[in-house]
Amino acid sequence: MAQTSANNTQPPDQQYRGIENRNFLSPIGFEFRISKLRGVDFFCQSASIPAISMGVANQPTRLNNIYQPGDELYYEPLYIKFLIDENMKNYYQVHDWIRRITTPVASQEFTYNTGDDAVDDRRPNAARDRKDLAKWGENQWRSDCSLFVLSSNYRPVAEFVFKDCFPISLSTVNFDSSVSDINYFTAEVSFRYNYFNYNIWDAAEATDASMPATYRRTYLQDQVDSLQN
Repeated sequence: MAQTSANNTQPPDQQYRGIENRNFLSPIGFEFRISKLRGVDFFCQSASIPAISMGVANQPTRLNNIYQPGDELYYEPLYIKFLIDENMKNYYQVHDWIRRITTPVASQEFTYNTGDDAVDDRRPNAARDRKDLAKWGENQWRSDCSLFVLSSNYRPVAEFVFKDCFPISLSTVNFDSSVSDINYFTAEVSFRYNYFNYNIWDAAEATDASMPATYRRTYLQDQVDSLQN
C-alpha cells in the first residue's frame, strides 16, 4: 500500500500523494535520440539531465538579509558520450554540424535554412533546404533532442525534451600505438539549448496512478515506430 505524507509545498491536489512505485532508477536505463545525429543515437554511451538553478534577490534589512526567489532559470549544458564507428561517420556528423554553423573558412559553408526568407548569400542551397521544412522545421541548424528514461522493464517512463539544441564542443580523439589493450574510441559532445520539458509516459502511469501520461507523439517517434513495424 502506498505511503502518504503531508507536504504543504505542493499544490493541494498533490499534497497527500506518496510514492507508489518502490523500484529505484537505474543508471543504464536510458535512450537518447536526436534527429540530426542518427549515428550518435545508436552508439550513445552516456547522457545526463542537466542541472538547473534559479537566481535569488538579496533584500537588505537592518537585521539579517532576506532572500527572495529570482525570476530567471539557468540551464547547464547537455553532455553526451558516444562510441565512434570505424568509418568515423558519427564523428563527422557532429563536426559538420558545428562547421556549417560557424563557417570558419567561407560564409558559403552555412547552408542551413534559418527560417529567414530574406535573400542571404550564405545559403546557396536554400532552394534544396526548403524541401525539408516539413521534416526539420523552419530552423535547420537547431534540433530538438530527447532523453528517454526507462523503467526496470526497459519501457519509457519519461521523456526529457531539449528544445532548439546545437553543439558547442566536440572532444579530442587521441591515437596511441603504445597501448596494450584496445579501448574503442568515444567522443563527448556538449549542447546548448533554450530549455527542457519532461513528458510522463504510460509505463509510469501503470505503476503510479497519480502520474497520468502527458507525452506527445513527435515526428521522430512516428518514424521510429514505422521502422519497427
